[in-house]
Amino acid sequence: MTGSPAAPTRTFEWIDGAIPRYESFFTVDEHRERDRALAAEHDHLEYDERGESANGETLWTVTVGDGDRSALLFGAPHPNEPIGSMTIDFLLHELATNDELRASLDYQFVCMPVADPDGVRLNEGWFDGPFTLSNYAQNFYRPPPDEQVEATFPVEREGYSYDDPIPSTRALADLIESYRPEFIYSFHNAAFGGCYFLFTEPHAPLYDALTSLPEAYGVPLDLGEPERFDDEALDDAVYRLPTFADRFDARETDDDPELDAELLGGNAYDYASRFTDDVVEFAVELPYFYDPRIEDRSELDRSREDVIREGVRNRRPILEAMKSAVDSVSEHLPDGPMAREASGVAVHFEHVDESKLEWAESAAETDRPATVAEHVDERYLRQYHLLTYLGMLLRSIDHAAMSADEDARETLAETKAALEDVFFERLEDIRAQLDYETIPIWKLVAIQARAGLLCLDSLQDRPER
Repeated sequence: MTGSPAAPTRTFEWIDGAIPRYESFFTVDEHRERDRALAAEHDHLEYDERGESANGETLWTVTVGDGDRSALLFGAPHPNEPIGSMTIDFLLHELATNDELRASLDYQFVCMPVADPDGVRLNEGWFDGPFTLSNYAQNFYRPPPDEQVEATFPVEREGYSYDDPIPSTRALADLIESYRPEFIYSFHNAAFGGCYFLFTEPHAPLYDALTSLPEAYGVPLDLGEPERFDDEALDDAVYRLPTFADRFDARETDDDPELDAELLGGNAYDYASRFTDDVVEFAVELPYFYDPRIEDRSELDRSREDVIREGVRNRRPILEAMKSAVDSVSEHLPDGPMAREASGVAVHFEHVDESKLEWAESAAETDRPATVAEHVDERYLRQYHLLTYLGMLLRSIDHAAMSADEDARETLAETKAALEDVFFERLEDIRAQLDYETIPIWKLVAIQARAGLLCLDSLQDRPER
């Protein structure tokens, strides 16, 4: 087994001059063609097709490097999160052409730039911009949990088993079995907020180097509420990445079929730990949009519990509007993952809010004064998160109207109009209260690339126990 990582000795600042100033996100087709062309140019890269997605899209990997260790990198495990695919593209081009970098990293890199091509296709409507809150939310797509890459890895634990991976997950599981990676970089990102980092285990020597990175690019750390209220904080803007075991052990009862259905499977770490004791999974959450107050720790004259209550109270009308809309048009909605997720997500978020309120009433840490960052997060950023799902419901209604009869089209049109009123009213509320900015793509790629290289460089130098 290996010991703790050492503090990084390299900064990789040269990346700033090497990254193209991207104007848009690459599509699935563009990523595939770029990877084919790169492999054709360089004998030390290998392009491999790894089967097909559920909708028949080609799954592929690019492998480079001849180190003694293996690192698995995969982008777009959630298809509304394309920053990582861009980062992998940049890293592959650097590893192909930068002999010094490749020689300095004792890894074989196994890269799947687009893990969910089916879902990415449904997000490509916003990839060329304009990069605004409205355009993103109206072209947003995220699949139901049972069709997500990092929720469907096979698991077995104390009488519970899950073995129904989607094709992309199966392909990644096969890669894990074949290459036994020691480091997994799962490329996720947020939409609106700040930057934060996740590890499957503590790596304290890396925290200072990582958390200082965003500031160099004018991107704030996310010091608001954690993504999940029970996330374990390892440091400022550094959290432990939840595993399947964490979710399994957190269930309120062990004999509830509904809870078992929500558990589904594991993430890449859960599966990789079957084969490698010291595997580490790492993720960097970055936003497209930010307001600098997301890192403002000035205290308010209100408790954190009060701010949480306000946020939940503010979101309830949105959830009620979504549920009412679904009740009105459910029989007309298409039978597909977008409509299925958009139809059920309001009930899910109601349960999430109820659990958070129960926690806030009893947790000692919610008695202290709330910060500006926590208020901005709870009141506005989580509202925007709901609006992205409301946008997905609007897309489903539009899809249904294309083949509906006259009576159904009237119902669909009335329901859509009512939802659009909520959507634009709440969007204007956010615009009026927050001075948000859009982050250039190259800066997001730079942060993810440098963060990953810092981890790889540090972990390869950790001493043997």
